[in-house]
Amino acid sequence: MLGLGEPVLDVVRSVVTAVVGAITIIFLTFFMLLEGPRTIRGVLGMIPAHTRPRYERVGRDIYQAISGYVTGNLLISLIAGVLATVVLFAVGSEFAVALGLLVAILDLIPLAGATLAAIIASTVILIETNWARCLIVIAFFIAYQQFENHVLQPLVYGRTVQLSPLAVLCAVLVGAQLAGILGALLAIPVAGSLLAIGREIFQYRNDSVAGPTGT
Repeated sequence: MLGLGEPVLDVVRSVVTAVVGAITIIFLTFFMLLEGPRTIRGVLGMIPAHTRPRYERVGRDIYQAISGYVTGNLLISLIAGVLATVVLFAVGSEFAVALGLLVAILDLIPLAGATLAAIIASTVILIETNWARCLIVIAFFIAYQQFENHVLQPLVYGRTVQLSPLAVLCAVLVGAQLAGILGALLAIPVAGSLLAIGREIFQYRNDSVAGPTGT
């Protein structure tokens, strides 16, 4: 019993963290789509008029980075769900659509989500059909996860968040190392926001240097 206690606790911690990550994504999506612009306008209204344009640019860029991350995450999860549904149909599962939807939802959660989806789907296929088809499903999830992590995510986030594929990979790795699943979840929007702030600071310094020269 004592030997099994720690692994069980690890699984419970992973599940709880995954659920927290899913709730965070849902809240972030709701906030960005419905409350984001109004909140930004309210904050900008408290800033002096002569400095407001600079903060407007930063706020707009940060909003685009976060909303782009949400859009990219939803797109990647949709692709995962559709491909999983096709494979599950191919192996003869009667629950292909339901499992595909579950894969899409869990794929929203970085790191642990795809693993949980693979375990659940593979277990259902093993019970429903046989071990050979279960192995096919497991092989699909392993191959797709590699494709998503190293190809799909960098390309999609590179377009939606305007980060290079290398920056996306580095951000996710650093975020996961520092704060686990939630770190990986927030790494890309944080990196996009920091890039927007750094770009504005760089432009401000250039304008400050060019001002006296032009004068």
